[in-house]
Amino acid sequence: MAAGTARSSARSGLSSRTSRSSPGFHASWYAIARSEEVAPGQVLGRDFLEGRAIVYRGESGRASVMSAYCRHLGADLGVGKVIGEDVRCAFHHWQYGPDGKCTKIPAADKIPRAARVFKFPTAEKWGLIWAFNGEQPLFEVPEFAGYQEAELEYRTIEAFDLPVEPWVPFTNSMDFQHLRVLHGLKIDFDPKQIQVGDYRIQYDVRFEDPNLGVFDQCIRVTGTNTIALAGKLNGTSVCSMATGTPTPDGRTVGWMVTATPRSEAAPEQRDRQLQVGEAFFKRLIEEDTPVLSTAHFHEGVLIEADRALAMFFQYVKRFPRSRPAVRFD
Repeated sequence: MAAGTARSSARSGLSSRTSRSSPGFHASWYAIARSEEVAPGQVLGRDFLEGRAIVYRGESGRASVMSAYCRHLGADLGVGKVIGEDVRCAFHHWQYGPDGKCTKIPAADKIPRAARVFKFPTAEKWGLIWAFNGEQPLFEVPEFAGYQEAELEYRTIEAFDLPVEPWVPFTNSMDFQHLRVLHGLKIDFDPKQIQVGDYRIQYDVRFEDPNLGVFDQCIRVTGTNTIALAGKLNGTSVCSMATGTPTPDGRTVGWMVTATPRSEAAPEQRDRQLQVGEAFFKRLIEEDTPVLSTAHFHEGVLIEADRALAMFFQYVKRFPRSRPAVRFD
């Protein structure tokens, strides 16, 4: 990754920072918490996108993600209390339902129409609670190609924290020059085989890891912040997913999901397969971290070996951005 100047970043239209005057972050699904972090009747506050959000579960157990600040005086609902299916502000006990609308104000009989917080479209999958950055989802929560969640045994861990926008780590998905020289992967691949859609990139590839062996994988990038690998390692099924979520201070926090089919092996063997999948992604993250923590990342001077990477840059540039919760901050 070549160093550059702020001027060259502006010219390229592709910068690793989002300013307050920008149109926001990509309209994508972002993980906000692990499912096990939020029990029924619990509320959790998180720095998220350009502001702050809460995730909570009502008595039914359903997870909801909403903007965090009460519309009265701006108290953080993350220090509030769950009441039934609602969350109650600690300051004056204004209460909000899972759709974001205020349901109760102890000091008033009439609830103002503007008394509502932004409700993010919310989903729960792969041991994570996800929020979509937009009024309505443009696509489904990321998945492994060829598998349903119920078919897989999986585990989810926190994986990285980097000072870049979420799309930056996922340039790896199509930066074959980088995968070869830094990570030592042996790849023989024609970029013409890559299928680039509006909201997803997908291709099949075989590569060899010097430590683990031969991977035959379907690579799927969903949005600009999630990559999922599904296929075989030395003939054994293993799946790995990494996803990143932006915070207001310009960082990306990430989670990793490793999975294997429940039907293909005994529990002990499945556990070994999960360990192998985790080891592969962890090595990539460890090798990338010192670079991504210091790079002035931008689209600079590209060469023939960057053909696939250039396709990814174009995909990122045209990907829609959104900031639906900004007026509720």
